Amino acid sequence: MGKSLITGIDIGHHSIKAVVLKSMGGRYALMSYQELPITDGIVADNHTLNYQKIVKKLNELRKGLPLFSRQVAISIPDNAVISKVLQIDSELQDRELEFALYQAFSQQSPFPIEEVSLDFIKLDDKHRLKAGTLPASIDSASRTPRTPPHASTSHASMTSYQVYATRKEVVASRAEVVLKAGMTPYVVDVQAHSLLQVWQLLAHQHPDKKNWMLVDVGLTQISLCSIPEGKSPFHKDIAYGTRHAKSLDDNPSLDAASDHNVDRFFQEVFERIRRQLQLYASVNNQKTVEGIWLSGGGANIPMLSEHLSRELSLDCEIINLFSLFEDKTSKRKVLRADSQVYSTAAGLAVSGIQWMEAAHVRQ
Repeated sequence: MGKSLITGIDIGHHSIKAVVLKSMGGRYALMSYQELPITDGIVADNHTLNYQKIVKKLNELRKGLPLFSRQVAISIPDNAVISKVLQIDSELQDRELEFALYQAFSQQSPFPIEEVSLDFIKLDDKHRLKAGTLPASIDSASRTPRTPPHASTSHASMTSYQVYATRKEVVASRAEVVLKAGMTPYVVDVQAHSLLQVWQLLAHQHPDKKNWMLVDVGLTQISLCSIPEGKSPFHKDIAYGTRHAKSLDDNPSLDAASDHNVDRFFQEVFERIRRQLQLYASVNNQKTVEGIWLSGGGANIPMLSEHLSRELSLDCEIINLFSLFEDKTSKRKVLRADSQVYSTAAGLAVSGIQWMEAAHVRQ
């Protein structure tokens, strides 16, 4: 049983959230979930983690999760990742391909290539969201390409690869704390991919809403994502979040902020989302968004969904995340009404399961 469980862990600025999923015949079963508050200073400005503080919290988290849920999928910030599309000779295989990708990327990287963890996926792979993560496994985070014995020089045809890279210390700091807490780091992914996983689950459950956008409102940023039919996934991060609502008033409690300041926050959120929806339409043949799924901690702000619906003239719904899974949690546990705060953790768990299943197929 243990090998079939994946725990997605979302390390935020104020809490750690975990979701344990299991694959069940084409669906996912929710086995457990948990949230632990944390103090400031857990995540450093350079995206690394405070070792002692986070290990203590992860130990506490592990004790509250099912016994066989030690394989972990974790995330790194989207802005800690460099993403590029590279054209590589189609005839290259395995080590030759990897070497060529490292060589090509090193010419465009702002960091020395030996300091970078790199992963890649073929762009015409129809399963790129199901098997392409950064890095796809912890092993790939530390690999160093070796010069192939017979590198091909043929350039008759080229293949496009999406390459993701981040500094090794960003991955290593997360892998180390997970190991020290008695768990196994299995997959590292970016938040954008985890939210796109949630979008796919929503679109599958609601096929009439495939033109909806998932909007995740977090503490420091708002993320928009969807997968237009026949197009590449769309994802955009906006550097504006709920902490800006709190900063509009001297009182640190958002609930205590004045109506005027809340209105200002709502208006800022609306303007930023509106601009991104216009951009989305311009790059997708004027395909318009027909509705918004709202997720993240900011979705809890009273009247935010109503305000966005009114100003954007779109349906706006707060997602019921746990309805996407078969409930296999303890009968004594009442599912949280604000399940949307677990979106990133749940998406990470889905990525982990899909990577596990893809690895099993390749064996």
